[in-house]
Amino acid sequence: MKPPASNWVLILSKAGRRLESFKLPGGAATVGRDPSNAIPLPHSSVSRQHAEVTSGPDGVTVRDLDSRNGILVNGVPRKKAVLQPGDKITICDFVLELATAAPADTTASTSRPGLEAALRVDQTIDARIRLPDAPEQRQLATLYHVCFWIAEGLDEKTLIDRCLALLLESLHAVEVQHYSAEAELKSFANEEGKKPVVKLAAFLAKNFQERAEAVAIPGRDIARHQRGVGDFNYLACPLRPHSAGTEPAPFVVVMRPGDQQDFAADDRVLLQAICQLWVRGLAKTHQLQTLRQENTQLKEKLGSPSMLGGSAAMKKLQEQARKAAATQATILIHGETGSGKELLAQFIHDHSPRAAGPLVKMNCAAIPDSLIESELFGYVKGAFSGATRDHHGKFAQANGGTLFLDEIGEMPLLVQSKVLRAIENREVQPLGAETTLTVDIRIIAATNRDLREAVRERQFREDLYFRLDVQNLRVPPLRERVEDLDELAAHFLKRFCAENGLADMAFAPAALEALRSHTWPGNVRELWNVIQRCALNAAERTITQLDVEQQVRRQP
Repeated sequence: MKPPASNWVLILSKAGRRLESFKLPGGAATVGRDPSNAIPLPHSSVSRQHAEVTSGPDGVTVRDLDSRNGILVNGVPRKKAVLQPGDKITICDFVLELATAAPADTTASTSRPGLEAALRVDQTIDARIRLPDAPEQRQLATLYHVCFWIAEGLDEKTLIDRCLALLLESLHAVEVQHYSAEAELKSFANEEGKKPVVKLAAFLAKNFQERAEAVAIPGRDIARHQRGVGDFNYLACPLRPHSAGTEPAPFVVVMRPGDQQDFAADDRVLLQAICQLWVRGLAKTHQLQTLRQENTQLKEKLGSPSMLGGSAAMKKLQEQARKAAATQATILIHGETGSGKELLAQFIHDHSPRAAGPLVKMNCAAIPDSLIESELFGYVKGAFSGATRDHHGKFAQANGGTLFLDEIGEMPLLVQSKVLRAIENREVQPLGAETTLTVDIRIIAATNRDLREAVRERQFREDLYFRLDVQNLRVPPLRERVEDLDELAAHFLKRFCAENGLADMAFAPAALEALRSHTWPGNVRELWNVIQRCALNAAERTITQLDVEQQVRRQP
């Protein structure tokens, strides 16, 4: 029997810390970043109205309101779901667990210290800053917010926008302006959010820019230079580290109405400190952006051997692989032994949204039938003789990333049925466990067998084949892309010499011709072995035709 609608409760937690419980009164309740929601979640990654929870006599449902980052129900992405007690809704960093309240609790008022504390911390990201009234506390809070943003590694535009809004609030200003090193107005913040109240003329902007540190400039002192500027007082500060030279730098101008209190020494000190932190924050942002670009380039460079080759066949495969990588679709790779199926799986993972997660590989042909199930699904302590500790299987190890099942055509039929359920439900049950684990994975399978023929011969489950064969990629054998052989051979030779501390070597033209004339039944793997033997046995630094012929003839 389901509890009455008034007894449903959502328990809110973040990072394992319980913040608050929300009683669902019946009907629809929205969840989102905006404080007007019944369940406010203070974080920039949460949409203003993220989801809707509806409770009634028939139970509780949750619906995603086309949010930017979606929702998870028990770890699975869902657009809509019917909830049971104990189910968990994950919205970005927050978790809402459905529970039932005791009758005595249903009318009790709930204090909100946990959520209010989170709001006080997270408003540095999401809301307009509300600072204390006491001057010293106000200054400390201002410095805290800037330090927090710098530690978060915000992008340049976001950091600038937030610093302008913070200074507007902290210094009781009517407007804060940000000028470039060319003394051009780049951005501003004011109460109205409309056009700037005053835009400094070029002469005045240059004059402000030349100040060595924060300085207060009364409007009456510059009123004769430009119409309207005399209505305000100004506090200007360069965005330049103390150790920097005298080159023109960006700068900030804070404005107050002329009939308000003049800028004081404390204001100048605070703005100077903020601008110094600001400069270092921007430097950190630029450094992070450079490191990310270099990291991406290094990953692409390291991953390039998996997709070497400029032949038409390889260009087509690369295009197919990039398109497939951008999706969450299950992929089936087929190709001859040694053609590079595993490297293609690595390429797809590295170019997918899951690149930051693990790529877990398992060769189904290399594990005895009696062990393959425990390797895939794991086991708990005591599940069988010798199970002295819990063991996470490949499915659990790949959570958040990609699971690559190589030679899946060799998987026993009994295990195939369990793999099918795991792929369909994204749930696995370790051996000896009474509960299941939810996993977020992408499946890539590979085989050198004709699985359709294996299905006809009842050696492979038809339903599993159709579940795997969503996107089919074929790796061409080396004999179908002989035009790639020169590039592959040069790469393998350079790699072998570098790994073994050998002097650089090269192929004679006749040696390359000898390589091209071979049929390569072992594909790229066979080529790699031949290149290694040629490098080890060559008498000179140039590998000759004879060297190649001798090593190729050694093939069985």
